[in-house]
Amino acid sequence: MSLIKLQKLEFPKLKPAYLAALIPTAVAINFAGTAIRQGLGVPLFLDSGGTILVSFIAGPWYGALCAVLQAIVRALLMNPMMIFSFPPTVLVALFYGYAARYGITRNWLGLILIIIISQPFTAAASALVFTYIYGGFSGSALDILSAVFIKSTGKIFAGTFISQNITGLIDKAVLIAVVMAILKALPAQYRVMTPIAKKSAEEENLSL
Repeated sequence: MSLIKLQKLEFPKLKPAYLAALIPTAVAINFAGTAIRQGLGVPLFLDSGGTILVSFIAGPWYGALCAVLQAIVRALLMNPMMIFSFPPTVLVALFYGYAARYGITRNWLGLILIIIISQPFTAAASALVFTYIYGGFSGSALDILSAVFIKSTGKIFAGTFISQNITGLIDKAVLIAVVMAILKALPAQYRVMTPIAKKSAEEENLSL
């Protein structure tokens, strides 16, 4: 495995029509993750896969736009208070998008490191939202784990923060695997910010 080399990269130039299709599709992927979580009852969120995908393909701010649109749709369809759910996912978009911009996510070591480094920040943002907006509970299977740590620490924020950190690492690992599978199905030029970019180049050389 090669060491991480910081190198500013250019995201693929996307036509407005492609962006207009990509971002709603990514929001739909996020909602699909939520539906899977609810169906399986697993203590994960699985609701930022589309945001990560957009951040790799189009950049951090398009990923952040995806996160905000997701919160708006949630507020309109589910609960108006869900409008406040965007800060953690926006942070995910910014961390992964800027890591991609500087070539950190082009190998597996860098991708693993950005998952580990970003998790405390996104967990803190999520804990703040759940503590001061939702009272510490999200209405998912994660509430059981949160309740255990809230009881042991005596504080909603601390308990939620710990549970978010534990499950968040697993959550992002699962989502990254899903995102890589989606990227493999897309043209090679959209994989340049990821570890599978080298495979794309090798495949193109073999086809010549």
